Amino acid sequence: MQQDDWRVEGYRGMDAYVLVTSQHDAVAGSVGDTQTWGYEVRVSQEGMDPADAGDTERLASGAHVFATRHAAEVAAFAAAYALIDKLIGPVR
Repeated sequence: MQQDDWRVEGYRGMDAYVLVTSQHDAVAGSVGDTQTWGYEVRVSQEGMDPADAGDTERLASGAHVFATRHAAEVAAFAAAYALIDKLIGPVR
């Protein structure tokens, strides 16, 4: 996996990788484009290669877009942590 702008945080023995990307949406009735942000998340066991699809869970923001890069990043890590919680189960 390229290291572009991927950020990684450890959570419950897993690695949460987040990539926030800029998107341009044409807004009806406005002059120019509006910049919005989306994300991709990859979750893998700590220390594993997140490019290995066999050991990685993936998700993306899809149609959900965010007004700022920061908002997309916060949402991406929240989604990653929720996915990890779902995979591992409740905290004891």
